[in-house]
Amino acid sequence: MGFNGKSLILIGIVLFLFQIANFFSIERITPELERAQVLAAIASLIIILIGFLFKQFEPLAGERADLKGENKFIFDKNIPDQVINELAWGSEAILTSTAAASILIHNNGVNILRRGITSSNDFNPGETCLRSINDMKIISLANTKFYPGRDEFLNFCSDIPSILVVPINNRAFILIGGWSAKCFTKSDEKWIKNWSKKVNNIFLDNNI
Repeated sequence: MGFNGKSLILIGIVLFLFQIANFFSIERITPELERAQVLAAIASLIIILIGFLFKQFEPLAGERADLKGENKFIFDKNIPDQVINELAWGSEAILTSTAAASILIHNNGVNILRRGITSSNDFNPGETCLRSINDMKIISLANTKFYPGRDEFLNFCSDIPSILVVPINNRAFILIGGWSAKCFTKSDEKWIKNWSKKVNNIFLDNNI
C-alpha cells in the first residue's frame, strides 16, 4: 500500500481502535494511565485528520482519453541535424517517461516538430502560448475541459485532456498534451523545463 491519505486514515483508525481495546482491558486506572490514554487518542485523531487533509490535496488523474488523430513524427527538414537529433531524443523521452500523448515544438512562427497523437491541421499559437513565452513561465492546463480558451489547441490535438506550455525563449515553446486530466507531476514540469533550457542553448549555437 502506497503512502497516501487513505494510508494515514487507516493507520489512525487502527491505532485508535487499539487504544480503545487497551483501555477496556485495564483492571486498575491511574491518573498517569488516563493521561496516556487521552494523549494516545488525540494522536490517533490527529493522524486521521492529517490523512483527510492529505487526501484532499492529492491530484486525481482522470481516465485516459480516447484521442482522435494519427501517431506521427514530423519535423522541419531545414533544421540542422544536431538540433533535430536533440529534439527527437527529448520528445521521445517525454512521450515514454511521462503521461504525454502528443508534443509540438514551435519556433519563430514554424512548427518544427510534431510527435505522438496529433492533428493534421496547422497549429497557430494563440493567447495562452504567447503569454507563456512573454512571461517565460510554464502554463499548466490540468483539465482543458474547464478552460475557456481550449479552442486554441484544437489544431494541436483535438479533445486533449491536459496541456503544458513550456517556453524555450521569447520566440519558441514546447506544447505537450497529456492522455488524461491532471496527469503531469511537478517532477515532469521540472524535467521538461530543464530540457527546454538545453534546447535554447542548442538553438543559439545553431542560429535558430
